[in-house]
Amino acid sequence: MTMRYQDIDWDTMWRKSRADKSWKKKKSTDWDRRAASFAERNIDSPFVAQFMSRIQTEPDWSVLDVGCGPGTLAIPLARKVRQLTALDYSAAMLAELDKRADAEGIANIRTIQGSWDDDWEKLSIARHDVAIASRSLSVDDLAGALRKLNNWADKGVYLADRVGAGPFDPDLFAAIGRDFQPGPDYIFTVNILYSLGIHAHVDFISLDPHRSYGSREEAIQSYRWMVDNPSPAEETRLTAYVDARLRQLDETTWQFTRQTAPQWAMIWWQPKVAL
Repeated sequence: MTMRYQDIDWDTMWRKSRADKSWKKKKSTDWDRRAASFAERNIDSPFVAQFMSRIQTEPDWSVLDVGCGPGTLAIPLARKVRQLTALDYSAAMLAELDKRADAEGIANIRTIQGSWDDDWEKLSIARHDVAIASRSLSVDDLAGALRKLNNWADKGVYLADRVGAGPFDPDLFAAIGRDFQPGPDYIFTVNILYSLGIHAHVDFISLDPHRSYGSREEAIQSYRWMVDNPSPAEETRLTAYVDARLRQLDETTWQFTRQTAPQWAMIWWQPKVAL
């Protein structure tokens, strides 16, 4: 029997692949604990400039940022558009966003605590000119999330999705002796969009393999976040792995070098009629 492309059920494959991944989906409470450090590390991330260079907006437009975190993209986007709605299920992340917006005198951001699974109409989220979801597509119902983004945007949808291991460092898992299965990446997103009748554009954002930290402990904590419930032996190997690749540049700067640089897919399309 000949296999045809249109017979491939990418949605089912997505769900099965997610079930086999090594890492667990973080809860809102996990992100609450990480909010302050995450905000500090991402405020000047090179990722932001690369994403911003690829997105098209107009000064009178509105933007919906789903999974906005501490405002990594919401803050720079709010400076360029009329109004921005920032949606996240972590209250602490939204608090970091509000704090930074207040400090910078940005008053056109509306924050809403909510998730992909919530009824956005009940959250009083109107249609926007542009919808974005940056590194926030860790959902069970990917097709449903993509439909939502399409249906809540009039002029454009922009995604940043993981390529391969994405932010995870495969060499770390090998060093601590733990199997690593990254789970599904951007190619599932592109193909599910295709099955929905959307022919999306795809570009890639490659980050520098060097990452700077304010202290050795900050670097170790950043890597500890990748591993769920490390055992004492794994914790020892994790620390040794980080120390072997960490170099102190001065009193306040430590540089970590990883062999595989993080990479993200930038996916965008002009919304279709409601799906």
